Amino acid sequence: MTNAKVLAIGTPPAFRVQVARTLGESPESVDWLSSVTAAEEFVVVRHMSPEVIALSPDVKDADALGIADFIAKHSPATAVVWVRNEQANGLLPMAMRAGIRDVVDMSKGEDELRDALERAIDWSIGVRSLQEDGTESGTRGRIVSVFSSKGGVGKTFLASNLAAALAAETGEPTALLDLDLKVGDVFSYYGKEPTRPIADLLALADRNDPEAIRQTGVQLEPNLWAYAVLPDPACESMAGETTGKLLRNLRSNFAYTVVDASNDYSDQTVAVFDLSDEIWLVTGLDVVGMRHLLIAMETLNSLGVPQDRLRVVLNRADSKVGVSLNDVERVLKLKVDVKIPSSELVPQSLNKGRPVYLGQPASEVAKSISEVAEKVVGAPTSTTTPTTAGKRKLRLLLGLS
Repeated sequence: MTNAKVLAIGTPPAFRVQVARTLGESPESVDWLSSVTAAEEFVVVRHMSPEVIALSPDVKDADALGIADFIAKHSPATAVVWVRNEQANGLLPMAMRAGIRDVVDMSKGEDELRDALERAIDWSIGVRSLQEDGTESGTRGRIVSVFSSKGGVGKTFLASNLAAALAAETGEPTALLDLDLKVGDVFSYYGKEPTRPIADLLALADRNDPEAIRQTGVQLEPNLWAYAVLPDPACESMAGETTGKLLRNLRSNFAYTVVDASNDYSDQTVAVFDLSDEIWLVTGLDVVGMRHLLIAMETLNSLGVPQDRLRVVLNRADSKVGVSLNDVERVLKLKVDVKIPSSELVPQSLNKGRPVYLGQPASEVAKSISEVAEKVVGAPTSTTTPTTAGKRKLRLLLGLS
């Protein structure tokens, strides 16, 4: 192979090895990303333009067609090769229209993959000098997501108050996005209820008009707009491709976008992780909460999320439950970035429909929220990766094998 840059997309990570072996190269010569949303970020924000993108058989049909269409618009000299474990059948015409240069049926062996990759490289090199790489224009704000896979730890409380703090302290336009499509509670912290159907949020992914984007949201405070949908327990998560488009539109129109992520690892949530400049993981001092924190960090690491994007906030940090902050930091080899104390002001604020940060600005809880906002606005601090020994000790402490 020449010095052509090849990007493998999709799980498992061994797909990267397969692509490299087919080209007669070492695995390190092929870049790898776990999702199509991460690949879009790779092209648009980092201005990377690989000669070839190889999609693994695990990439869903809709995502494969979506990334091909996206690449055709933003990096037209990049060839997309879709690898499948079976024939494409009726998908082939759609694949071609989306801009996929080749669909490989692996049931026929690796020779077909080798030929397809080599043809794609030759084509890309041949046209590369005739085009300019696409880049994202306009404003690029910051996306900050708040996540916990365990309910009841204060995820929505932190997202709602953090958005208020960023809007107030920076004076910059800020968006608050509730992605719990089934029973989201962000609006409740402001004494309101969402009225938009899911279709309005989906439509927002394809809008570029700043005025239309703001009108779709609800202005809660000066400089703060919120986006949520009518709760629907039967509502399905958005596709990763749609989530990525929605977040990019908000990022282009707001200095800060705070996402209250759903508490799962769906394609929707993974897309949020891929686009987030910071991910704030919320936990308490209870054993179950700490187990969820450990699993979240390991999962994010397996998804390829850089460690320096992760932050940890300890909610109800002064609770007397038999596990101290020092125990957690020592065992996990992990730095807690911000501690939020227990306070009756939190449930009171929810009942009043006024975030603590706005209603009780002198309280210790509000000061902790302000500390989170300052870290978001200022220079990021890194969270130390737990060592193998630390993880083993914590697994024993939490009863994990």
